Amino acid sequence: MKQTLNSQPSTNMPSIRVENISKRYGTFTALDGVSFEVERGELFGLIGPDGAGKTTLFRLLTTLMLPDGGSATVDGLDVVTDYKSIRQIVGYMPGRFSLYQDLSVEENLEFFASLFGTTIAEGYDLIAPIYRQIEPYKTRRAGRLSGGMKQKLALSCALVHKPRVLFLDEPTTGVDAVSRSEFWDMLHTLRQHGITILVSTPYMDEASRCDRIALINEGKILRIDTPDRITDAGATLEDTFIRLIQEEYGKHHIG
Repeated sequence: MKQTLNSQPSTNMPSIRVENISKRYGTFTALDGVSFEVERGELFGLIGPDGAGKTTLFRLLTTLMLPDGGSATVDGLDVVTDYKSIRQIVGYMPGRFSLYQDLSVEENLEFFASLFGTTIAEGYDLIAPIYRQIEPYKTRRAGRLSGGMKQKLALSCALVHKPRVLFLDEPTTGVDAVSRSEFWDMLHTLRQHGITILVSTPYMDEASRCDRIALINEGKILRIDTPDRITDAGATLEDTFIRLIQEEYGKHHIG
């Protein structure tokens, strides 16, 4: 069922639906038949090491590249045919700091607001808990911010147009432990606004902060469940992940 930008999708429809998605770069398979769903308003974690396929999946779901096979929808909109509409309703924070280093904090936020035909004032109620922490430095160039402050600015820019779905690709990589904890607290606050959040991370300890998680390695989903049910009995998440990887490796190297 397709949705127009101004229509409200059915509450029974998953916010994100991925069905047998595949993506290849030459002979390298980045995603191999990935399928999962994220419910509306859910905080869903994609847990896996570097090179697992997380960033490729995010780029597909935010319509920055096309899949080679399978299908996916975001808020009921097809990532291939409805890409223009999807870009208006999602927020995307890539893994690397992608804002303009020579622009000030405020100038970056104003620029991203203008891309969506809105203003800081219109989106301020959503970003206020985050932006207030860096607002005293609004005239400082983004390139001169600390890692934690850059993180808050990037999140504010991804939220200023009030997206329905938020994609965060390894948002806590390279920041200190305190900033990591603060960031996850901010995500839980955002959930109160009904925003669906898909976040990727290589850190196993962050899995417990999600409603559900998917373990991904070498382009394949190994297991999906809630943080408290995904591990083997008596094992840590890391131990369970390693065992699943070994089992998957064994399937392709028997004989």
